[in-house]
Amino acid sequence: MIKMHCFNEAYQLYQQQKMPFRILQDQSAVMLGLCQQQHSQISNPLEITQADIDWLIQQSEAIQDYIDYLGGYVYIFETEADLLQIHGCDFEWAETHNGNWPNVTDIAMSWDACNYLDETIGEPQWVIFLLCWNNAGGPVYYVPKNLWHKARVTEHIEATSTNSNI
Repeated sequence: MIKMHCFNEAYQLYQQQKMPFRILQDQSAVMLGLCQQQHSQISNPLEITQADIDWLIQQSEAIQDYIDYLGGYVYIFETEADLLQIHGCDFEWAETHNGNWPNVTDIAMSWDACNYLDETIGEPQWVIFLLCWNNAGGPVYYVPKNLWHKARVTEHIEATSTNSNI
């Protein structure tokens, strides 16, 4: 599991080829929206270029702790064991499991965000999970395609979609 504390750390991981550009684009889209100085009005993360990222890493927000901006850290999962760290909220489950929250492998749940990251070309390769545990938000989890079955991604996306239509 890779844990990122701030945008500059995410950029360093990208430079070290420890995370894909697509995830960096997704994080950039969020951070560009939080910057006090406006750079551009990019609404689609796929439109973010290296020039946008070069501008962003020069901003003070790029070194601010993600917990201050996002309410949690950002994680990229690499193994099935990592998935046990993604906890959702199900009160009935917690009541019958000694107050422990279920993880994504236990049951399908609704999330504040659970969706595929679109790609410029081809099928999605990543899914994002977010459950807002506090006023600022919560941890952000990126799960690669090879872990989707174990993480029950289709079920979580369906539960999230169904709940958002209520």
